[in-house]
Amino acid sequence: MDTEVLGISTESDDPVMPPEASATQSSGHIVQFYETDDALTQGLSRFISSALGAGLPAIVIATKPHRDALIVHLQEQGIDTHLAVQQGRFVSLDASESLSRFMVAGEPDPVLFRKVIGTLIGEASVVAERHGGKLAAFGEMVSVLWAEGNHSAALALERLWNELAKIHRFQLQCAYPMHLFSEHQDGERMAEVCAEHSYVIPTERYTSVETEDQRLRTILFLQQKAQALELEVARRERLQAELQEREAELRDYVENALIGMHWVSATGEILWANKAELQLLGYEYDEYVGRQISEFHADAAVIEDILSRLSRCEELVGYEARLQCKDGSIRNVRIDSNVYVRDGKFVHTRCFTTDITEQKQAEKAMASLAAIVESSDDAIVSKDLNGIVTSWNRGAERILGYSADEIIGKSITTIIPLELQEDEPQILDKVRRGERIEHFETVRMHKNGDRLDVSLTISPVRNRHGKIIGAAKILRDVTEQKRLIAALHTSERLASVGRLAATIAHEINNPLESITNLIYLGKKHPEVPQEVRSYLESAEQELRRAAHIAQQTLGFQRATSNASWINVAEVVETIVAIYERKFSYKNVRIERQIQPDLKIFTWAGEFKQILSNLISNALDASREGGRLIIRARVVTQVRIGALVARISIADDGTGISKENQAKIFDPFFTTKELVGTGLGLWITKSLIEKRGGTMQVRSRDFQPSGTVMSFRLPER
Repeated sequence: MDTEVLGISTESDDPVMPPEASATQSSGHIVQFYETDDALTQGLSRFISSALGAGLPAIVIATKPHRDALIVHLQEQGIDTHLAVQQGRFVSLDASESLSRFMVAGEPDPVLFRKVIGTLIGEASVVAERHGGKLAAFGEMVSVLWAEGNHSAALALERLWNELAKIHRFQLQCAYPMHLFSEHQDGERMAEVCAEHSYVIPTERYTSVETEDQRLRTILFLQQKAQALELEVARRERLQAELQEREAELRDYVENALIGMHWVSATGEILWANKAELQLLGYEYDEYVGRQISEFHADAAVIEDILSRLSRCEELVGYEARLQCKDGSIRNVRIDSNVYVRDGKFVHTRCFTTDITEQKQAEKAMASLAAIVESSDDAIVSKDLNGIVTSWNRGAERILGYSADEIIGKSITTIIPLELQEDEPQILDKVRRGERIEHFETVRMHKNGDRLDVSLTISPVRNRHGKIIGAAKILRDVTEQKRLIAALHTSERLASVGRLAATIAHEINNPLESITNLIYLGKKHPEVPQEVRSYLESAEQELRRAAHIAQQTLGFQRATSNASWINVAEVVETIVAIYERKFSYKNVRIERQIQPDLKIFTWAGEFKQILSNLISNALDASREGGRLIIRARVVTQVRIGALVARISIADDGTGISKENQAKIFDPFFTTKELVGTGLGLWITKSLIEKRGGTMQVRSRDFQPSGTVMSFRLPER
């Protein structure tokens, strides 16, 4: 322990003044430390009473409680303080008021100190010297400054007192309460105080000991206590260091955490925020902290609800909100927060802010992707590496007939024909190797058993770690596409047939024309017998049929160049005349129900070909002795609100089965296995539709059987 505290002089080896110093002793600057106010005022009363009792002056500059207690103690010792005051020997001043007279900017001003205090001390010192003694002065102003934490000003004031002691002879005593030096680091400060004094008086715990033996024992006890305190201080310093280290770690943890954190007061003011929070929104600390949290929320109703819940000390877990960044962008966040309450009072919130913007964007993208998958016309299916279906979109339901509930969890082989199921293990092996299969054409089974031509594109599916966990399959129904390709091939065949037929018809026309001329000359010859002449007439009729067929064949390739008004009844008679022999042969009766003077504006060659094909087919289907009815009239087409010519050819023949009715207009389909080409009705329907008309068929193959072929053409 420092020797000054134990009463050893700080300037020489002389023994200290008695603990209760008197004003009649040699000059000095004494400092007294005390634990209780009563110990101070009692010791101070003995110091002042020794001066006043000897007729010497005394000055006390202290706090009011200490001055009041001093007066009581002095009067108890028989000192008439009122008389001393009247005689000018006792001056009692307030410490704080005295300080205010010479303190400037928190420090004692030397000039003002000498003017205020120096003048007072100087005058009293002269009076004391006249009485052969010294002035007794007590100053507590240094203690007031020390208690205020203004240590430098207190030490500066001590030095001003010492400077004043070089000018005037007086005995000065200062006092400090011991509790102002309770901390370990106060030891050095106490040493600084003691260094400014001639004598140091320890607290009453030491000065109250009467014998030397007791003092030695007290010193030993104090040494032991000091050692224990030093150890305790060392332990506490170690704990303090550990606590500071942990506090620093915790501070570093929250300040540099990757998740945003902030505190908000009960009024909504931001009290603190860490770096992650500031970086998330793009603000500097001073731009964010101190403002209302509502300023940064994009949705006023949301932050109102958050603050309302927290004001009731509710916990928020996974509360989603939108925050506005400094650059104007919006971040989607998830807030987890509760309230720190101390002594039942709302102190601040503890809020964690997690950026879920990318998660939200991913969810939106997934939702969009799911919507695309669900709305796709193609079947989009996923399966695991064992071939078990894991997803099934609406396109798959429509194309393959199975609902998602029916097929998910089942093997994909459910839709694979038996003869193709060996392909599936090979497909899965390629998927496991990360290979992609594109436009693989195969066959799959509809729920109703129909076989579908499909095109498959299969891709591996990977998890977020890149591991292949299954396959995604796009299945496109190409049944219709293949039908169209077949139709295209048919069209190409028809074009080839047409070109060939036109060539043949053209080549036949020339010899037919020559034969016709020869028959004409033969009939005109006067020596031709009548019987031969009748044969020539029959040959001429058959030749006309052959010429007409040739013309029909040419019409298959090209039409008459221009349209014209034609009389329907006349054209019908022309066509009937061609087939007159066949009508007679089968004894088929013809009924004509044709609107008088019915004319239409169309291509004559095409119209004749249409009628010829329909009448020829009806005649072929008629039974011997049957009836054929030809009707023609103008009707109103309701759908378009226009007049059209409706022409129908009805027979009472064997009829057409429902199955064949769907095929009779297909090229190369025929029920006349030996003589039919399968082109007549296809050409007929094509010619009608080409001119804006429509064609229908009604037929039954059970009694009473028969068929009605009808078509409509615009009147003009």
